[in-house]
Amino acid sequence: MSLLELFGYFASVLIAVSLMMSNIKKLRWINFFGALAFSIYGYAIDAYPVFFLNGWIAIVNVYYLMRLYNFKDQFDLVRLQSVHTPLFTLLISHYGSDIHQFFPQFDCENLSDAVALLIFRNMKPVGIFAYQQLAEKGKIEVLIDYVIPDERDFKTAKFMFNRHSSQLKKEGVELLICKTSDKIHQRYLHKVGFIKQDNYYQLALS
Repeated sequence: MSLLELFGYFASVLIAVSLMMSNIKKLRWINFFGALAFSIYGYAIDAYPVFFLNGWIAIVNVYYLMRLYNFKDQFDLVRLQSVHTPLFTLLISHYGSDIHQFFPQFDCENLSDAVALLIFRNMKPVGIFAYQQLAEKGKIEVLIDYVIPDERDFKTAKFMFNRHSSQLKKEGVELLICKTSDKIHQRYLHKVGFIKQDNYYQLALS
């Protein structure tokens, strides 16, 4: 098998993999490289229909990627009076197993005295954020900070810990505490600015 044939198979694999992506940005990026590679392959073997078709697909991917990166998301928060509202209950029931992967001790009943927020992205419910006041003034403990799998691009986290932090400061919050033993969640906390302290992580609001 020649290197050119291997290159053609590689392009095919990229396109196949792209169609397995649930994240639209990953899909577009991988499909772009796959189509570009296939276009080069088509030109190299004088298969001009393959060259032109996949070249066009690559251009279309560039267009939609530009639209994706230029799009400004609108985030909103809804503060719940109770965690037993229908929408909150629906999210918990639908994503319960995924939530327990990151928050093994999570129990909806433990949120009865917590402040619970629903996070909306472009009017779509994408996350749950709940915390409780600690005895020390200005400190809160984050009980759950969950975003649904399709929306984990850190934009929601930036909204919560950058833009919404001003609202928390208005309420007198100075320090966020989070306890977790999950390695993926720990990496997430590091990425959004939390610092490890003994058996917990903390984020000071500047």
